[in-house]
Amino acid sequence: MLRKSVLTGVTEQREDFLRQLGKADRTRMDEYFTSVRQLEQQLELQLQKPPPAEACHVQPKPADGPVGTEVGMVMANHKIMAEILAMALACNQTKIFNMVFSDSASTLRMPGEQMIHHLMTHEEPVDKALGYQPKAAYFVERSMESWALFVKTLASVREGDGTLLDNCLVMGHSDTEYARIHSISGIPVMTAGRAGGRMKTGIHVSAVGEPVTRLGFTFQQLMGVPVEKWGQGSMQTSKPVSEIVA
Repeated sequence: MLRKSVLTGVTEQREDFLRQLGKADRTRMDEYFTSVRQLEQQLELQLQKPPPAEACHVQPKPADGPVGTEVGMVMANHKIMAEILAMALACNQTKIFNMVFSDSASTLRMPGEQMIHHLMTHEEPVDKALGYQPKAAYFVERSMESWALFVKTLASVREGDGTLLDNCLVMGHSDTEYARIHSISGIPVMTAGRAGGRMKTGIHVSAVGEPVTRLGFTFQQLMGVPVEKWGQGSMQTSKPVSEIVA
C-alpha cells in the first residue's frame, strides 16, 4: 500500500470531484494531478535500487593537517581531495567534476618564500645557463606531480573489468602557455582516461594554430551531445580532434 500511487488510490473520488467542475476548473485540476503524477514518478525512480558499485566504500577520516598556500600543504590536501573525489565517482554520487590545483593567478608559495608563484613568473629573471626561470618551473613540476597523482588515484579504483579511469574522461590544462607574458597561443592540454572505450590514449597531437575549443567540441560529441559547432568568433569550430577518437 505504501508503494501504491496516491492518484490511483483515489481514482473514483477524483473522477466524482472532476464531474462537479466546469471546463476551466477541470483543466486546472488536470494540471495539478499531472504535477502530482510527475512527483510520484520521481519518487519511484529514487526508490529504485542503484546499479552495483563494488569499489564503493566509506573512506577513513583523513588526518588533520595544515591548510595554506605553501605548495607542500596544497599537495597534501590535493591527495586527500583526489581520494574523496575518486570514491564519489565510484559510489555514483556524481558524474561530473572540476578539480583546481591552484587558482588562475597562482598564489602558491615555496617554503620560506614570500613571493607567490604568479609574481615569480613575471619578476624572476631567466637563468642564462638553463634558459628558463628555475623557481617558476618548480611550481610547474609540483603541479605535474599532483596531476600524475590524481590520474593514478582514479586508476587505482577497480571498476568492472577495468578501472575507474578507464570509464572517465579527464582534461588537465593551464590557462596560459608562457606565464611571463600571459601567452595563450599553444596552451598545453592533457587528457586521461578512455571514456568507456571512446578515447585513444598515448597520443601527442600538435594543433599549432588551431583553436583549443576543438577539444571541447570533440568531448561533447564523444558524450553524445548533438552539437555541430562550438565556440564563438575566431574560437568557433566544427572540426573534432579525430586522432583521439576511438
